[in-house]
Amino acid sequence: MQTLLRMPRAPLAFSLMAVAGVMVFGLAVGVLMQPAVAIVGMERTSDLVCLQLAFTAARATEIVLSFPAEARSGIAQLLVPGDLALAWGYGLLLAGLTGLLAMRLPGAWFRVGAIAFWIPLLASTLDCIENAFLYAIVVPLAANPDAVIAPILPLLAGVVASLKWIALAIVTPAYGFAGIYKGVTVDRSGSALIIYFLLFVVLLSMVVKPIQDIPACF
Repeated sequence: MQTLLRMPRAPLAFSLMAVAGVMVFGLAVGVLMQPAVAIVGMERTSDLVCLQLAFTAARATEIVLSFPAEARSGIAQLLVPGDLALAWGYGLLLAGLTGLLAMRLPGAWFRVGAIAFWIPLLASTLDCIENAFLYAIVVPLAANPDAVIAPILPLLAGVVASLKWIALAIVTPAYGFAGIYKGVTVDRSGSALIIYFLLFVVLLSMVVKPIQDIPACF
């Protein structure tokens, strides 16, 4: 894994990864998700975090049916393809910036960073798996409010979503924020400071969302 960070073109590769993440993120938010958000309502999108962590069929059904009938199909559209693209948007962006940070750090920081930059991509993969389970919950309920949801679906969705949030909002920021602090002590070049700033802003947004949305679910 350290070999990837030591490649001669590693800075270019990770920069392109981050740029690709921004482009995919913009496509997801600005194009793919917009029609569904208009149906569901921006103020209700945070409720989908509660659906991710419903864990039981009864709770998942309650959340989905709390939306108007016309909005339930919009939830499915948010999940696929919108949230699938969003997942890889933030994953590529965070992986790219974390890799650019890690290659500037010494010793153990570098070695840990060679693993840490994979964590956002793991979170993206988990997000896609979670979306598959949620889609299997939402589509039947959108078609028939009396549909019976298999208990295993919200349970698996909840477990995968929990692992995703741990990877995305705890593990990645733990290395990122600490790495930024360390980076400022060893590399204050202009390019490094830009990376620190961008990574700090992205990590902060990743931490704030679950802090805002998850407590309201319980």
